[in-house]
Amino acid sequence: MNKVINLLTAVVAVIMMNACKGIRTQSEEKAVLTREVVVDTVFTNQFLPRGDGFTGGDGVYSVLLPDGRTVWIFGDSFIGNVTSDNRRIKTTPAYIRNSFVVIEEGQLITFQQGKPSEFKSMMIPPEVAEGNLGYDEHRLWYWPGDGFVENGNLNVFVSKFSQENLDDMWGFNFEGTELLTFSLPDFELLRVDRFNNLDSIHFGHAVLKTDAYTYVYGLKNQKPYAARTTKVTDRDLWEFYNGNDWVDTAEEAKPMLNFSGSEQFSVFEWKGSFVMIMQEGDLSNKIYSFTAETPYGPWSNQQLLYETPKLENCETCWSYNALAHPQFEEDDMLLISYNTNSMEMEDHYKNALIYRPRFIRVPMEMILSQN
Repeated sequence: MNKVINLLTAVVAVIMMNACKGIRTQSEEKAVLTREVVVDTVFTNQFLPRGDGFTGGDGVYSVLLPDGRTVWIFGDSFIGNVTSDNRRIKTTPAYIRNSFVVIEEGQLITFQQGKPSEFKSMMIPPEVAEGNLGYDEHRLWYWPGDGFVENGNLNVFVSKFSQENLDDMWGFNFEGTELLTFSLPDFELLRVDRFNNLDSIHFGHAVLKTDAYTYVYGLKNQKPYAARTTKVTDRDLWEFYNGNDWVDTAEEAKPMLNFSGSEQFSVFEWKGSFVMIMQEGDLSNKIYSFTAETPYGPWSNQQLLYETPKLENCETCWSYNALAHPQFEEDDMLLISYNTNSMEMEDHYKNALIYRPRFIRVPMEMILSQN
């Protein structure tokens, strides 16, 4: 009996000494490696519909600003008009094409052109704003991509889309990639840069700045591509990755990963490694991560992080476009958002809680552990 007690005492002593020295036992390592993905209720509840500003949207890019704020960049956005029982009042137009949101003292501050009652987007194609074509934003609009700060200004990539048959929900056409530059902190538009000859690759859906380059990522046929440049606004300085080397034309580019992904995704650096977060395409609910030693791959270590749950009482709902927000990392838990939507427009009037971002926390060891 005394031998057993002495043995237990010795084991406890070793564990305590290892803990003091920062050395983990196998059981402790196992405990660390079994942390699970959790729902982040703080961020999820922050974007519940309320007030006269933003009450629902997708996109959910976030950019950390020099003053410590984060600007949230949304695509199609509902503005106000939600009842206390979470029903949405119909408006004309039903929504705007994009918006900026900043959280200040727990409140959502919505940025758009004009007053909320005017239902104008934050970013509007000059042709529409100037009335040159007689188009409104239902026929020609911007859907936002990723953003970055450079020389004290906010830069946001956008994809321009057009639509002639407004009765066809999915009948829109990609018109090209543009970059909008805004002054800070007031978000005043300074310039618009347009990019030609990108071979229909939707560049700008992810951006990563390093000391040497700005990497701009895009998608074509659901496959991710990479470009890099020392001056983003100068298209002639862009290089494109062809799987082995960097080339001068987008037509020579090849996918940097053979994975069918959702349109928007994230690439960021984490303690010397590069991480890509991408939801599977074709309306899949699976969110994956990949890692690499360079910003352009080769990408490996594919990890299934999360399968988004199906929304209750919504058979036509789906999730898409998971994005990472590494500036909100806590205790090595990465913040990831995903969008939820419905195929039926009427669902959004019956339940205003459908169309909004939802957030999870993923342990970084789940992303970095090797298969």
